[in-house]
Amino acid sequence: MSSITDPPQYRAAVLRHLPLVRHAIGAIGIDVVLSEQLPPDPRNRVSDAECVTLMIENVLHGRVALYNMNGWLQAVDTDVVLGEGCDPSAFTDDRLAAALDHIYAYGTDDLLAAVVRGFFAQRPGPDSYSVHTDTTTLMLWGDYDQVAAVGAPVPRRGHSKDHRPDLKQLVYGLSLHGAVGIPLCVSVLDGNTSDHAANRFHIDELAGLLPPQDDVTLVADCKLCDPTTLGRVLDADFHFVTLVPRTYKLRGALVERILERGESLPELFREPGEAKADPERIYSGVSSVEPFEVLDPESGEKKQLPLRFLVVESSELARRFDESIGDKLRVGRARFDKAVRRLGGRKYRCEPDARVAIERFQRGNTLHTATFDVEEVTKALPRARRGRPKAGEVAPTETFWRVTWADVVVDQAAVEHARARARYFVLVTDHVEDDGWDDKRILAEYRHQHIVEGHSGFRWLKGPAAVAPMFLKTPERIAALGLVFVLALMVRNWLQWEVRQRLAEQGEKLPNMNKRPTDKPTTENVFHYFEAVTVVMIYRDGKVVERHVGNLTGPAMRALEILGIDPAIFTTPPKFGRRRRRSAE
Repeated sequence: MSSITDPPQYRAAVLRHLPLVRHAIGAIGIDVVLSEQLPPDPRNRVSDAECVTLMIENVLHGRVALYNMNGWLQAVDTDVVLGEGCDPSAFTDDRLAAALDHIYAYGTDDLLAAVVRGFFAQRPGPDSYSVHTDTTTLMLWGDYDQVAAVGAPVPRRGHSKDHRPDLKQLVYGLSLHGAVGIPLCVSVLDGNTSDHAANRFHIDELAGLLPPQDDVTLVADCKLCDPTTLGRVLDADFHFVTLVPRTYKLRGALVERILERGESLPELFREPGEAKADPERIYSGVSSVEPFEVLDPESGEKKQLPLRFLVVESSELARRFDESIGDKLRVGRARFDKAVRRLGGRKYRCEPDARVAIERFQRGNTLHTATFDVEEVTKALPRARRGRPKAGEVAPTETFWRVTWADVVVDQAAVEHARARARYFVLVTDHVEDDGWDDKRILAEYRHQHIVEGHSGFRWLKGPAAVAPMFLKTPERIAALGLVFVLALMVRNWLQWEVRQRLAEQGEKLPNMNKRPTDKPTTENVFHYFEAVTVVMIYRDGKVVERHVGNLTGPAMRALEILGIDPAIFTTPPKFGRRRRRSAE
């Protein structure tokens, strides 16, 4: 039997930023919603909600494969991270996989919608905001030939945005709240789903999720700009800002109109370059209202609507063109030479046909030119029978025309023509009136598309989070794990938004990764403050009697103070099962 004089035992464990993540999960209300929507089964030692909470914390800590979760937990202070009394051995890979199955059976869209509604219910904000939408692809490694459940995403080969057409994939769609970066809608679709179909899916999902009285503007890339999709956007009472594809004749006509006038456009935005030596980025532009054909989703009829088109001149696009023109000319010359040889190898029945082929070729190859000519060729053909020809027999011949060329050179006029047009892009919106939506705001909304494409969206999901669904056996679990990653992204973006809001309110700054003060730190920047935070636990009679946290100083303490978080979350474990009891009450 142990006595009071028995020496205490010590154990060091990892904390880092995990208590901060746990606090954010509770502040957003994810744990409560999960407990309500996924009620615990008394036969399980841990609930589905607790499994999801653990996976979110693990994703934001660096992520290990599900089958390595137990090993990861052995180095963590599980009482502080999960709750006092939680048995880490309960989180087996089979239990976590079962939780993913339950999430899919419940409905990933319904579960995310419940979390989003809960978030907005406790934080009433402005009813006018933007929603940024985009799609990407997730590569699949391994065999996924088993039959998927009805409605489950099917791995297929399609247009790979990861440049891996040899791999099967799934299409991953995401919509983010423009101000906070909170994920509003997520989809995991068949691998060959088009961007148009994915965008229409998100429109329908958002229409059923967002309050009908809210003034919502969808912001997306050029895949949103087609008559059918825009008709569905307007039918859902959404506004939109999107990029006009280069293939649209109207886009070219608007740019040509600007060039013909030869006027300097009003400046809309200016920002410094990425490096000190880089020139400033200047955006200038002007808008006009033009008719555009939109398809009514109910009647199927086409109708002309007045939409606002903003032609933007970008100094950055002009700089990129100048930097890449050398490579374009080298690649273009190789293609031109190959195309010229192919053109010269063809036979034409008459000279006019050859001349038409030259004209068509010159229209399709704009950066190089050559001196072309057409020559008549008479060629002897094989005789119909063997043996010596009879006396006076005329050998059969074939007469045709072919294209010859010489002096392949760069077409400087064509290069200048391309340079003049490369610096423009065109946006379209249904905000026809200037009231509250001037040209500067339209451009600003589109430039904020980086929140879904960058570190608060796909770049994070496919980079630090490594959302690539390896080690999962079914598409259903891939879709469910996709929701877990989106919830982790929600926590990550909420923390970033909260820190930046508090810094702006208090007029303060925190050091960035280079130890320079900034008022816009990233979440990863804040997590870095807690990189060395550890805890030493003192045990007596098998129970923890004291916790001593190390390295919780400097910027880490300042970040907690700015966020209004008590440092006691690093030493005071919550009671395990609290979320379940709250749900039961």
